[in-house]
Formats: sequence, C-alpha cells, structure tokens
Amino acid sequence: MGLLILGLGNPGLEFSLTRHNVGFSLLDKIVSKNGLFLKRKKKYEYSELKMISGRVILVKPLTYMNLSGSLFPSIFSDFYMCIKNLLVVLDNVDLPLGKCRLKERGGVSTHNGLRSISSVLGSSNYSRLYIGVGSNLMRDIKSFVLSRFCKDEMDRLEKLYDFLSDELIDISEANFKNKVQKINSSNF
Repeated sequence: MGLLILGLGNPGLEFSLTRHNVGFSLLDKIVSKNGLFLKRKKKYEYSELKMISGRVILVKPLTYMNLSGSLFPSIFSDFYMCIKNLLVVLDNVDLPLGKCRLKERGGVSTHNGLRSISSVLGSSNYSRLYIGVGSNLMRDIKSFVLSRFCKDEMDRLEKLYDFLSDELIDISEANFKNKVQKINSSNF
C-alpha cells in the first residue's frame, strides 16, 4: 500500500507559518527530518519516501487552499494512487492548539479546502488529519486562520510536527486504528 499525504495551505511567503498553513508546515518538517527535498510539478510540489509499508508521497499544492481539488484526479494517476491512499492534513479552528484528530473519513464541515477536494472527487471517503490551531472568538475566522502563530505557539507546534512526522510516514491500513488512538490522544 502507498500513502499520498496532501498538506493543505496557501502558497507564498505572505501565508508562510499562518494557522491555515499547518498542512504545509507538517510536510516541510517531514521533508527536512528525512533529508528529502521538494520537486516541482505544474500544480504542486512533492517528495517521496520509500518505506517497508510502501511509498509515501508528500504533496503541497501550488494552488490556493480553496482550489485544492483541482489537483485531482491527475495527482492520483501521476503517483498510481487512489482515494483510499489519500490523507489530507489541514487546520481546524474547533480544536485547541496542539490537539489533533485523525479520521478515516468524514464530512467537509466549513473547510473550503476539503469542500473543493470532495467536490472534485465526488466523495469524502478519504482520511484526514485535523491539526488544532485554536480559536479566537473576537476575530473573524478568515483573519484568524491567516494570522501567524506567536513564539510560544510555534514552540508547541514544532513538538507536535516532530511527533506527527514519525507517526504518519508508516501509517497503513493494518495499523490505522492504532495510529488514530495514539495521535488523537496526544496533546502538545
């Protein structure tokens, strides 16, 4: 089995290290921790790990988050993958900072990146990893997710990214339930 990990975010330095870009940040951590580098295709950057359980493809779209679905279905054919191999990593304002939720499948909620992907695929039957970015009820949601983390928050997230970078690269159908339990019970 292979795994295609799609980290959601917005391209460009102005969005770097924002709450909305935790998917990109996690993939950057996996790439650097494993001595890899990103290669560029027309609509995305990617890297590949070869594991005992199969290939792990790491993908960062070059489109804005709300257009993430435009990568499909071509990205599946580029890497000989299908929807059952897909794991989408994204931000979640309903989870406290440093908390995660790994799910085998689910709805699109209010997340436009998921909505775009599910619309193009015609299904939401793919795995997702929600990374809690906290919430601030005093600001509108768009401003909040496009805001940067403070130093204390970044320190906590770096520990989380380090943990997740080890846990995700060897995820498989056989150990998915164990990974759900381990990741979902973690708190950084």
